[in-house]
Amino acid sequence: PGQRKHPTPTYAPMNAAAQHSIFGGASPRPFSAAVSCPARARVISASYQNKENIDLSRVPQYKQHESDSGSTPFQVAILTARVEQISKHLATNRKDHAAKRGLVAILSQRKSLLQYLHREDRSHYDRLIREFGIRPVVVNDTRGASRDKNSML
Repeated sequence: PGQRKHPTPTYAPMNAAAQHSIFGGASPRPFSAAVSCPARARVISASYQNKENIDLSRVPQYKQHESDSGSTPFQVAILTARVEQISKHLATNRKDHAAKRGLVAILSQRKSLLQYLHREDRSHYDRLIREFGIRPVVVNDTRGASRDKNSML
């Protein structure tokens, strides 16, 4: 009846080099190397950085020159590959709300780029929509941007 259910944790003795913290003073509480916290796994970010689960095979054909990294068609191609990767991840991990939030952000960014392409370079826009199977961004053209100007004369 007088015993505790969980014993107080004991810490292993440290060597002289480990007695001081990174700031030069003595550490307030000695920890051994055996007591460690596992690092959190960032599945989406790490896999994207390592290019493990992302299919970038269709992306290079949208480069306009060898060192292209920022043209709008190239950015849309990269974002589309990322959308496919996160969608595949969410098919197996339905409750990953952080990934869902990231997917919405990427879709929003891609939509903005596609709207820009729709205004500025319709041939690239049509090509990307057709080749990637993306739904058209401009559904109801309320301002008449897509109307043929010659037919109105």
